[in-house]
Amino acid sequence: MKDGNQYWNHIYTDLELSRPEYDEWLIKHESILEGSRNIPIIDLGCGAGGDSLFLTERGYRVIACDWSEEALSKLQLHIPLAETCKVDLREELPFLSDSAQVIIADLSLHYFSWKKTELILQELQRVLLPGGHLLCRVNSIHDIHFGAGEGIEIEPNYYEQNGQYKRFFDKDQVIQLFKRWSLVYYLETTMNRYHKPKRLWEIAAVNQK
Repeated sequence: MKDGNQYWNHIYTDLELSRPEYDEWLIKHESILEGSRNIPIIDLGCGAGGDSLFLTERGYRVIACDWSEEALSKLQLHIPLAETCKVDLREELPFLSDSAQVIIADLSLHYFSWKKTELILQELQRVLLPGGHLLCRVNSIHDIHFGAGEGIEIEPNYYEQNGQYKRFFDKDQVIQLFKRWSLVYYLETTMNRYHKPKRLWEIAAVNQK
């Protein structure tokens, strides 16, 4: 496996971005976000910072987390109100138990084996307060423009593609992954942040620990 940190640093080093862009997928979840007015929202895998910008523009405190130092550097330049934190999702998160009301993981949970993905979800449950929410988006098996079905299949719907790993979810896998959560919203939909339509699952889940 190629060095993932080096890979993403290279991506964000080459990214010419005057200002982070975002779609407005979080708008429909505003009632959930409002529950975290007094507690920072954790943005896991923040990348260039689109969701962090959406949140800070609306007055939320944000802890923007990514594995890439380059991504965090660019985010700090454009979103100085956001706190930043380098995070490797494969490791224990640097947050206290029961310390967050809302965690956002936008296109950051679909790079791991099934076992590791389950462990990451358990770690998110540790950090979230009981009744706290995870808002996330993950690749759909119908995401044909961005690698669905391509490469060497390691596990069902999990592929090695040129030294990197990517997972794609069907409905049953979404339900299975969140069996220890309460799924309050899950929908296969399309986003238009990229030059081609991207199919994904949008999920809102309640921590049921």
